[in-house]
Amino acid sequence: MRGIERLVFHFHGGGWATLPPGATFGPRKLKDYEFLWVLEGRVRVKLDDWTSPLEPGSVVLARDGMVDYYDWDPDRQTRCVYMHFYFEPVAELAPPPAEWPKVRHLPDGDVIRPLIQHVMWMLDARREAGREQLQQAMRLLLTAYLTGDVHTRAETARELPEPVHLAFRFMRQRFARDELEALSLPELAKAAGVSEGHLCRLFRQAVGCGPLKALRLMRVDRAATILAESNLKVREVAALTGFENAFHFSRCFKEAFNVSPRAYRQRQREGKVVPQTRLRMLRTLAGPF
Repeated sequence: MRGIERLVFHFHGGGWATLPPGATFGPRKLKDYEFLWVLEGRVRVKLDDWTSPLEPGSVVLARDGMVDYYDWDPDRQTRCVYMHFYFEPVAELAPPPAEWPKVRHLPDGDVIRPLIQHVMWMLDARREAGREQLQQAMRLLLTAYLTGDVHTRAETARELPEPVHLAFRFMRQRFARDELEALSLPELAKAAGVSEGHLCRLFRQAVGCGPLKALRLMRVDRAATILAESNLKVREVAALTGFENAFHFSRCFKEAFNVSPRAYRQRQREGKVVPQTRLRMLRTLAGPF
């Protein structure tokens, strides 16, 4: 596709979102472009006059100026990845308005999902030396998406010490069942097959914090995506992510993001970037929850 090398992308945010059954979001007029990739559950999306259910493995690309509204799965949680960005499209890459939104139901072994994961990782890492690499990855992602040339091999997982891997797997299982109440250190150590002290040492070496703090940060991370992608009240988000009360939730949230939950939501909706330094290594090592 001619002209792709001229594209410059400006990123406005994104994340891995887990939405509770029956949540809604919108309506909102988009000020940029948005990729939405459905991982689990179903979502009925309305973009202007276009409405469609999206199944796991679906990716939709909406353009600026569209009005979006989401009805998340009424029967179970929905997990998705969203990414907001802007670029000045060149004529060769700008489908007619009648052809938006662009939707793809991706096959196994596609390039789109690994590229989205790679771009999200680079956005979290915010490496100054990697700016052009990020632009190139986004150009490749958009080209593959618009042309339909999407096939590749599956991505391999990053290695962690086995006890840390087992502890994260146990956390994921509890997250998948929406059991977000605080897990105890003895429970995590038992799942990991090591002593409590050894598990703490391994976590600090591999992740940079102890297992209980990692768990709390993961709950805060999930809460952040719910705040950004739903209309739920702060106290409802706190309850859904296993915090004792809204005060405790707000204190933990501000420790991770340096802003309150309400300020975070407002900044996200205004398209402003919120620093997330404390969560970058955890996301890179543990993956999405």
